[in-house]
Amino acid sequence: MRIKPNQLNQHLNRQGLAPLYFLTGDEPLQMMESADSIRQFARKQGFIERIIFTVELGFNWESLNQEAENLSLFANKRILELRLGNKLPGKEGTKALIDYTNNLPRDTILLITADKIEASKQKAKWFKVLDERGIIVQIWPLNRAELPKWINQRLKSYKLQATPEAINIIAERSEGHLLACSQEIEKLYLLYGSGQIDIAQIFEAVTDSARFQVFDWVDTVLIGNVQRCVRQLQRLKTEGIEAILVNWALNREIRNLYHITNAIKSGQSQQQVFKNYRIWAMRQAAIAHAVNKHKNPRQWQKFLQQTVEIEQIIKGVKTGNVWDELQLLGLRVAGVKLF
Repeated sequence: MRIKPNQLNQHLNRQGLAPLYFLTGDEPLQMMESADSIRQFARKQGFIERIIFTVELGFNWESLNQEAENLSLFANKRILELRLGNKLPGKEGTKALIDYTNNLPRDTILLITADKIEASKQKAKWFKVLDERGIIVQIWPLNRAELPKWINQRLKSYKLQATPEAINIIAERSEGHLLACSQEIEKLYLLYGSGQIDIAQIFEAVTDSARFQVFDWVDTVLIGNVQRCVRQLQRLKTEGIEAILVNWALNREIRNLYHITNAIKSGQSQQQVFKNYRIWAMRQAAIAHAVNKHKNPRQWQKFLQQTVEIEQIIKGVKTGNVWDELQLLGLRVAGVKLF
């Protein structure tokens, strides 16, 4: 069964907990909050123990069912979290997931999270099984038309009200980045408390300087200006810019460059590809430099995987210094050969 992210809480309250949830998509805030909603609802029902599996190269799929068959040492209800990231189950994973769903353990919830699954991959047997026997929540970035409604609902959660014009200003400043948008709304609440927010207050409180600084750093990386790249990232860190925002911006650019290099490799002209992907004139030099530096789409795929690993460090799934990893990835994209 498939539901939308905004239907999840209502579904939990009406239907209760399902034994299996699969969250997939490429919008980090909605992914995080959907998973948190399931965890919090489950915790209220006594699901205290939490066991996490991260699928990486060489992952032992048998461990999932072995854990499912083991009784909790303290007889607690359990949440098993299976984090696929950008990996697919493959033959072994498909068998393990089918075996699991054929013998759903008592007092156990399986929460699976994954990056966006392309439509062609959703025809796979493992996906169909999860669709039939669990709840699938597909999470995509909001389009421009949906964003004002989302902002209005977010404001209401903080007991804030704003005119449509004021909401449009917040939407314009955040450029559809929900995490940044959420942070700005929280800032409005901290500054002014609950109640009506006017345009003057929003202009005073909502700043887009951080976003511009982050995107400026990304362009410096693409141009290959190594010294400036190092200085700018250090300044972002010093000024308290969230690492997740920096990684999101870099991930978005790398993802676009993967598609751009693929299109050019297929025979399309660079000019036409830039037009198709709406690359502004002022950014074309930086994008062109990056494309010429790394012409193979597979290289951008590797960079994309590194942003996923950085996100795992941010979320505490992996250990490491997130700012060091951002710097190393920035240098690699800039063209520095690191050993």
